[in-house]
Amino acid sequence: MKKMPSAATIVVFLLSFFSIVSTGSQDDCVYAATGSSFTVSLRYELKESESLRWRKDTRVIFYRRQKQVIEGKNYEVDSAGSLKLTQLAKDKSGRYTPEVINEDGLNVGGNLPSVRLCVLDRVQKPTVMMTCTDNGRVNFTCSVGHNETITWFMGGEMLEEKGKTLTRVAKDVLNANFSCNVSNPVSSEISPPVQQNCYKPVQKPHVTVNCTGESEVTFTCSVSQKDNNLEFKWFNEYNKPQGSGETLTRKTVDVVNTNFFCNVSNSISSEISDPAVQKCSKPSFPNELFGISIWVFIGGGAGLLILVIVTATVCCVRARRKRRI
Repeated sequence: MKKMPSAATIVVFLLSFFSIVSTGSQDDCVYAATGSSFTVSLRYELKESESLRWRKDTRVIFYRRQKQVIEGKNYEVDSAGSLKLTQLAKDKSGRYTPEVINEDGLNVGGNLPSVRLCVLDRVQKPTVMMTCTDNGRVNFTCSVGHNETITWFMGGEMLEEKGKTLTRVAKDVLNANFSCNVSNPVSSEISPPVQQNCYKPVQKPHVTVNCTGESEVTFTCSVSQKDNNLEFKWFNEYNKPQGSGETLTRKTVDVVNTNFFCNVSNSISSEISDPAVQKCSKPSFPNELFGISIWVFIGGGAGLLILVIVTATVCCVRARRKRRI
């Protein structure tokens, strides 16, 4: 990647466009922007006694015989004989050729240099459209017109790619800013920066608990972000896997005091929730003990207690009788 040019360089670059500048490398055009002005220089020292013609392609657009204007307007040519073009439109494009004639009607200017003027519209400010693909990549597409040059920037650095669409692996450019610069020989505009939103680091999930009737409890794992590529996994307090998916359902009697966590992940990060415990039912007095009804134990214990009390009472009575005898 190449470093982005300095601010001063960019200013000079843009000013050169706006002041109508640039000769094409493949033709002899001198470019100018619509609505601007341009002066076609007469590279000849004109005398007052000489006549001047300016042609656009083959048509005479200005003719001054000595000091008298025959064709065109006097203000269209300056004191040096240069042709002044204002409020340029595309129909002003063409080849402008001067001709100087002396008093004897002879062409004394020789082959004076002509100028081929090409009038172009300024480019519109572009925008970048971001598209996520199924293979984990992201496409950035620059809106451009015809015959415009594209330059891509990532985080202030110029990229090598020059095409309309730029492709990157999404997880490699999570927080990078992309913009495209569109230019033609008369102007340049850069788009607002755009970031990919195909993949974002996972946010911390939250677990909610819902009682299903009297026998089941459902744990639901949720995150605020919208992402079709999230993976959900469940663990208990001993870090033992309990299942996958956004919900986990268990019988309440089996998970009375068990803590559950959900882990949410995508291709670039993962987060785990705070622990959650069911509140649908709490520990209750058992109905059985060692396979025997708890009421048997209670009944047996009460009977034994009564037997002990009766035995102790009988013993006390007998002991008192013996003392009397």
